[in-house]
Amino acid sequence: MTRRRLLAGTGLAFQVIPADVDEASIKVAAQREGQSPDLIARALAREKANVINTLHPEQLVLAADQVLVAGDSLLDKPVGREGLKSHITLLSGRVHFLINGVILMRAGSVMWSYSDRCEMEMRPLSADEQALYVSNAPDAVMSSVGGYRIEAEGIHLFQRMTGDWSSILGLPLLPVLAALRQAGIAWRGGGGETE
Repeated sequence: MTRRRLLAGTGLAFQVIPADVDEASIKVAAQREGQSPDLIARALAREKANVINTLHPEQLVLAADQVLVAGDSLLDKPVGREGLKSHITLLSGRVHFLINGVILMRAGSVMWSYSDRCEMEMRPLSADEQALYVSNAPDAVMSSVGGYRIEAEGIHLFQRMTGDWSSILGLPLLPVLAALRQAGIAWRGGGGETE
């Protein structure tokens, strides 16, 4: 949803087609092979692009994914309120990294591949602050790998962030727009999401 809003804000015409991929098995296989988090994020995006490109081989497919690294841990999306509590407890008072992987694909070929890294420092949260956040956070945070939405109430959890705002939200717009221009897709006024 956030990536959709970011891209819609650029005025480019596009269609959103969800790609059903087994993210957990992709992550496990990539970690077993010793891949870096940057490569894992790109592997997730590439698999999403593959699924959609198979259905629409002549279309230019943009796919993105984001992973969160805290110490040696690669976090998944929280499962339920207990999972959210675990995430917030783990991240409280620590630095973690949001890593984006982005792929442009057409006709089965990767035309462009990109990753970036944003450094996030959550402020130390008391047990009461953690409990308040976990009980009041909207269900939508369960679809975010960190268990927060930085563009909403989640901003209160942080004391420092380093990185482009659109990258923190999950889609590094300036590099994406440059790659789209290189592929012949440019803003011409109007546009937005199509049905």
